[in-house]
Amino acid sequence: MREYDSVRLKESLSSAALWVEQELDQIFTNQKSISRLPLFAAYSLGSGGKRIRPFLVRAACCATGGNPDRALHAACAVEMIHTYSLIHDDLPAMDNDDLRRGKPTLHKTCGENQALLAGDLLLVEAFGVLLRTPLGPGRVAGMVRHLASAAGPGYLVGGQYMDMYHPAEADMDWIRLMIKGKSAALIRVSLELGALAGGADDGLISEVSIEGDRLGYLFQLTDDILDIRGSTFEMGKKVSKDSDLGKCNPVTKLGLDAAVSEAEELSYDIAGAFSGLSGNWEEISSLALYLPDRRK
Repeated sequence: MREYDSVRLKESLSSAALWVEQELDQIFTNQKSISRLPLFAAYSLGSGGKRIRPFLVRAACCATGGNPDRALHAACAVEMIHTYSLIHDDLPAMDNDDLRRGKPTLHKTCGENQALLAGDLLLVEAFGVLLRTPLGPGRVAGMVRHLASAAGPGYLVGGQYMDMYHPAEADMDWIRLMIKGKSAALIRVSLELGALAGGADDGLISEVSIEGDRLGYLFQLTDDILDIRGSTFEMGKKVSKDSDLGKCNPVTKLGLDAAVSEAEELSYDIAGAFSGLSGNWEEISSLALYLPDRRK
């Protein structure tokens, strides 16, 4: 049986969501603009969601003995880049989705052109927010480098490209590389930024990065499983999307039963690995154990 406190984890996730949303709500308030783009960006940014990445930023900061308030701008920045990527993913030129987090996607409310630009705004503004982090300039510069790398062609953007232009017969190595970019990079960098805000040294950051990539793969794996098992109501978006589009993912390649088994085994392995790191990584270990059980 799984050994994690589901009530405590739920409370931590809710607390982290409230913590970051209070700051996110202020980012575009009273901001001077020559367009309505801040309003459109705020629509998607404020549409809810699990706020997993801000949770990871805060948990990693606390795990390394830091003050979570010093990680707040990093948490906002990662969520802003995540939201920009969702806005662009949902566009007709990419995944062509009408529903996100149970609400109409941004291009359905304001049109494709304005949604595209609102995503651009979130991407650029994220780095401005991160630069307000109340730490030394060297530490902040390191955080900016990590986030820029995770969002760039070697990871997020490159993974999105792979997802759109996949080979007819993709093997698991190709799928894992695609996921490492498209999904895992922002999971990994969330942990990196939190650990950097907490004062972690280079050695610990390297260990966190390795396990962050594996946690990101697990998150995407369970998301792909839910794309088959879940409902539109639970997920807040259309399900069976990848299979309908003929896309490659672990479930379409391995089959549902094998994917479920891999998720179960990987969750225990990752939880154990985080427990072995310097600091208190209990919240991250609990999340890893929870992921195969999630329904949305």
